[in-house]
Amino acid sequence: MRLRTAAFATALAALSLSPAVHAPAQAGQQPALIEGQVCFWPEPNMMGPGGGWCYSGTGYADVPDRIHDHAGSFESRSNDRVFAIDHPRWGGCVAREIRGRDYNMNWMANNDFGNRIDGVSHEKGNCQTG
Repeated sequence: MRLRTAAFATALAALSLSPAVHAPAQAGQQPALIEGQVCFWPEPNMMGPGGGWCYSGTGYADVPDRIHDHAGSFESRSNDRVFAIDHPRWGGCVAREIRGRDYNMNWMANNDFGNRIDGVSHEKGNCQTG
C-alpha cells in the first residue's frame, strides 16, 4: 500500500510541475478576462473581428489598430483606475478615467470616448480631462 501511495504522490508532483497548456484564442473570440485587466473590443457588446485586447500593466500602451479610434465596449476586472488616452491632431493629450470594475457595452454611442481612444495608461499624466 505504501508503494502505491508513493507512486501516486510522485505522479501528482510530476503533473503539478508540467507547464500549463492553453489553446490559442480564435479570431473574434473574447480574450480571457483576467483579474486586474481592462479589456476593450472593437464593437459593442464585447464583440468584433479580431477579438478584444486587454491592458494589464503600468505605463502607457497603444491600443491595436482594430481598436484605435474604435473601441465599441470595455470591461474592467481591476480595482484600480486606468485612463483611456487620446492624442488629438492639434497636440497634447486627453484622458478619460475608467474606474475599477466599470464597463460600457456601447462606448461609441453618442460620440463617447471609444471613437477617440489611442492608448491606455495607469496614470493621467499631463493630459487634459476629457
